[in-house]
Amino acid sequence: MPSDVAIYTSPPEALEKLLRAHHVPYALPLLRRLRFTRFPGGITEHTRILFAAAGGIELGDATSDTPFAAAYLDLSRGPETEIWLYSSLERRPDALASAASQSRSDLNQPRAEGAEAHEEAAAQCARRVLAEVKRQRDAYSAERAAVSTILAGTLSETLRLALLNQGVVFAQVDVYDKWMFRLDDLPEVRSPLEPDMKWQGFRREDIPLMLSRTNIKRTERTIVLLRSMAVYRGDGATPVAWALLGPDSSLSGLHCEEEYRGKGFAKAVAIKIFREHLKDYDGDGRCWADVAPDNPKSQAVCKSLGGKVAWAVSWSQIDLNKSFRD
Repeated sequence: MPSDVAIYTSPPEALEKLLRAHHVPYALPLLRRLRFTRFPGGITEHTRILFAAAGGIELGDATSDTPFAAAYLDLSRGPETEIWLYSSLERRPDALASAASQSRSDLNQPRAEGAEAHEEAAAQCARRVLAEVKRQRDAYSAERAAVSTILAGTLSETLRLALLNQGVVFAQVDVYDKWMFRLDDLPEVRSPLEPDMKWQGFRREDIPLMLSRTNIKRTERTIVLLRSMAVYRGDGATPVAWALLGPDSSLSGLHCEEEYRGKGFAKAVAIKIFREHLKDYDGDGRCWADVAPDNPKSQAVCKSLGGKVAWAVSWSQIDLNKSFRD
């Protein structure tokens, strides 16, 4: 069956314009991932940008009212995040509950044009995008086709639940709260650095140490592409605290060695990396961290930065084979 999903090998300008004009802040993770393709090594030959709109509307003709879904896909990045997916239904998270609460008699009536109809159409677009992802996966390699799941990163819970209603099967779901900050509102803090310490980017030879301090699935090939900030002792041999900005600009891997905790290093590193490197993505000024609901220490850091929970997301393993049976 031919696909009705538009496929690009680099981010189309029309998509970035559409997202920025009508879908911020919810589309920011996808927007920033698209911007990351401008970083050295931020795009590969396997990069695919997918777009599907209701009624077969083409990307260049999409407006603020067009139901659609778009994704950044790179199957070469596993076991790390392989897809960032956004749908226009994310702008109105209450529509899902409204549609679900309709009575059976309501459902038997012709659907009125309105928010619920838009969200249903947008959810169907997201499902079409995932069907195309399965086709891309099957064509990628026999080895990859043998793996039924794909890892979707920072997937809005609004969209995940809408996909669930569309019959998409999730093999695993890890939910996080998206804490958002404004760059201009980050607090001024006293430097916790001791006289023999200095700021610098995280060194490649220290990446094994970083990986040993996290349970996030991450590879050296990706870490070397990311913006980083670290505090090193003066001899340059020992990193004591560090952080990364992920491919979508999220604060990631924030860590302070145990003997230096409680002294303000984590907060200082977070502020430093945002102020020095968020501009590398764009000038929007909004920044965020995805934090597990049961991680009070990271929540405390976010609160100290003036952050507030904006919405919930997940890192989800989508089972393409069970979702789209031949």
